[in-house]
Amino acid sequence: MIERRIWLALAAVLAVGGVIQLPWAPSRFGGVFFLALAVGCAGEWLMLRLRDKHKAFRVLSVVGRVLFGLFLVSFVAIQGMIMHGMQPDPEAADAEYLLVLGARVNPDGQPSAALAARLDTAYDFMQEHPDITAILCGGQGGNEPCPEAEAMYDYMVAKGMDADRLLLEDESSNTIQNIENARALIGDGHRTAVVTSDYHLARARVLMERGGLDACGIPAPTPYPGQWVAVRCREYCSILGLVLTGRWA
Repeated sequence: MIERRIWLALAAVLAVGGVIQLPWAPSRFGGVFFLALAVGCAGEWLMLRLRDKHKAFRVLSVVGRVLFGLFLVSFVAIQGMIMHGMQPDPEAADAEYLLVLGARVNPDGQPSAALAARLDTAYDFMQEHPDITAILCGGQGGNEPCPEAEAMYDYMVAKGMDADRLLLEDESSNTIQNIENARALIGDGHRTAVVTSDYHLARARVLMERGGLDACGIPAPTPYPGQWVAVRCREYCSILGLVLTGRWA
C-alpha cells in the first residue's frame, strides 16, 4: 500500500511539473519529459495494484522498477557529465576560429535569450582576442523568420563587431551539421574553439572532436532559471542517444 502511494504521488508531482512547463516554448521539452515520467510512474502504480491478479502484472511491476532505477542512475551520471563539461578551456585563447552555435530566433527576427547569451559571450571573447574570426552557425528552422546565422550576424554587427571578422554558416539544422559545415568552410589545420550554452558544452566538445576540430569550449550562461530543468532534460536525452549509439567517445 505504501509503495503504491509513493508511485502515485510521484506521478502527480511530475504531472503538475510537466503541465506548468508546457505553455512556455523554451521549457516545453521539460514539460513533455516530466509528463512521460508521470505516465511511467502511474503505470507502475497500476501494475502494483493489479499484481495479485495475474503473474504478468507482477513481472511488469518488477520491470518498471528496474527501468526507473536505470533511468535515475543514467540521469544522475549524465548530469554529472554536463556539470563537468561546463568549465571553460584556457586553450581557447589560442584559437583562430570561434564557432558560435545557433539557437532559436524569435518571430521578430531577434535572437532568443539563449542565443543572445551565446552571442554576448562570443562578442566579449572576441574583444579580448582581436585576431580571432567567428563562424556564426545555424540554418532556418520551420518556425523562424530567417536563418539563425543571419540574425546572429545582425546582432553582432549592431553591437559593434567588425563584419570582416564574421563568417556565416547558414545551412545546418543541428550541432553535427554546424561542425561539418564550419570545417568545410575553413578547411583543416586551424585551431578552433566553440561557444555554446553551458549545459550544451560537454556534448559540443565531443562532437567537435568527432568532427575533426579542436574541442576548446567557452560556456554561455543559461538565461532563465525556468529553463534550467528543461534544457538539462533535453541534453540528457541527446547525450544518452550518443552513449547508446557508441558516439560518446
